[in-house]
Amino acid sequence: MASVPSCATRLLFASKPQKPPSLLPKLSSKFLGMQNKGSWVRPCRIGPSNGSRVKCWFKFGKNGVDAEGAGIYGSQSRDDFDRDDVEQYFNYMGMLAVEGSYDKMEALLSLNIHPVDILLMLAASEGDKPKIEELLRAGASYTVKDADGRTALDRANEEIREFIIGFSVQKA
Repeated sequence: MASVPSCATRLLFASKPQKPPSLLPKLSSKFLGMQNKGSWVRPCRIGPSNGSRVKCWFKFGKNGVDAEGAGIYGSQSRDDFDRDDVEQYFNYMGMLAVEGSYDKMEALLSLNIHPVDILLMLAASEGDKPKIEELLRAGASYTVKDADGRTALDRANEEIREFIIGFSVQKA
């Protein structure tokens, strides 16, 4: 887990300033810090502290390297997905909050359906086109049925059904 460096400055949360602006601590140098009650305090060091400018050396998008061109997007195969991916997606999309339990997710997992196919069913239910595309590229099947005999196409609205079928035809 990433940590954020703590800043040594004070934030005043009052509707009116407690001190006149002239009495607030001033930086003696933007690189040295400020004087606070007789001692020196260094400011936060986020980014370069020597005043230099930093330029990003890589580009994203059509004129640079995009994720698909770099082999990242869609590079996962069917077997790269597991139970944890299903649970994380279930939580990420807020399905746990709506359902109140993991019962529906556990029911799908107990049917011995491959996790990538479960993810496709969930993504189709949510209308998550980027996830659907990623899963279809990984080899998910939209013909796999759940306990009620419903497929990802049955769970999707008309627009998502057309997207899934259109993407599958284009891929083939």
